[in-house]
Amino acid sequence: MRLLRGRKALTHPPRRAVVTIGMFDGVHLGHQRLIRTTVRLAERLQGTSVVITFDPDPQRVLNPAQAQPRLMPLDVRLRVIEALGADLAWVIPFTRRFSRIEAEQFFHEILLKQAGAVAVVVGENFSFGRDRRGNLALLRAYGRRHGMRIVVTSPVVKEREVISSSRLRRVIQRGKIASARRLLGRPVQLYGTVVRGEGRARQLGFPTANVRLAHELVQPPHGVYRVWLDVAGRRYQGLMNLGIRPTFLPRRRAAARRNGSTPVVCEVHLADFRGNLYGRFVTIALLEWVRPEQRFAGPDELAQQIRQDLRRAHLLRARR
Repeated sequence: MRLLRGRKALTHPPRRAVVTIGMFDGVHLGHQRLIRTTVRLAERLQGTSVVITFDPDPQRVLNPAQAQPRLMPLDVRLRVIEALGADLAWVIPFTRRFSRIEAEQFFHEILLKQAGAVAVVVGENFSFGRDRRGNLALLRAYGRRHGMRIVVTSPVVKEREVISSSRLRRVIQRGKIASARRLLGRPVQLYGTVVRGEGRARQLGFPTANVRLAHELVQPPHGVYRVWLDVAGRRYQGLMNLGIRPTFLPRRRAAARRNGSTPVVCEVHLADFRGNLYGRFVTIALLEWVRPEQRFAGPDELAQQIRQDLRRAHLLRARR
C-alpha cells in the first residue's frame, strides 16, 4: 500500500480513484465494509482504491475536553487498512484551519482535484466540511454534477445495534471482551513498547514484559487476561496483568492510585519465551478474562495465585 502524509501530499490524482473517507478508529466491521467495498469497486473499474483518514482525531482539535481515547494508534490503523487491500492511504493532518474548509471546497479540492475520484464510498451518516454541513444529499448532488459515482453502504448491525467506534469503546471499557471481538472481527488489542520494570515478577519466578501502553488508548478493566503477544512477526502465549499491583502498595496509597490519574502498569508473562524484548513495540491480543486484579497478603500468596492462573489458562505446562 502506498502511504501519503500531508495536506498537499497527493500531487497527482491516482488512476480512476475510488475513495472512502473516515477516521476508521479501531477498523471495526463497519469500517471494514466501507474499505472492502472501495477495494472491490476499484478492482472492477481497474482503478485505485484510496482511503482518506485524518490525524489527529478531529475531536482532539475541536473539543479536546470531550475527546474519547483511541482504539488504536495511527500506524496500527494503517497496517489494518493495508491488510484489507487498499492501494493508497492518504493521511491528512487535521488542524483548526483545515476544519474551516467548507463542504463545497472539500469536495472540489480534496475529492475532485487532488484525488481525482471517479467514485466515493461512504456510510449513511457521512458528513463533511465545516461544522459537518456537507451531508449525503449534498455529496450526491455534487457527484451528479461532476459525473462522480456515490456509493452508500448500509451499517453493520451486531446484537441488534449498529457497530460504531463509540459503542466499541464502551464495550471494551466494561470488560466485555467477547462482545468486542464480535464487533471487530478480531481480538481486542493493546499496543505499546517494552520497558524495564522493577523486577518483582522475576523474583517470584514469573518474569514479565513490562509494556508502556500507547498514549490515550482505550483500556479494559484492571485484571488478569489470557493473551497473545505479537512482536516482529512472532506470537507468544501469555498472561497479562493490567492494573496498579496493589499487593506491593500500602493500602492508602493503593486506594489513592486507583482513584487517581497515575498510569496503570501492564505486565505480560510469556509462557514459552526466553530473550530480551526491551525497546520493542508489541501488540497484545486479549483472548480471555481470567480474574480481577486483587490484593494478596504477600509475594508468596501472589505467586501461588499466578500458578493457578497459568493452570486455568492451560499455560503452566508450557513453562520450562
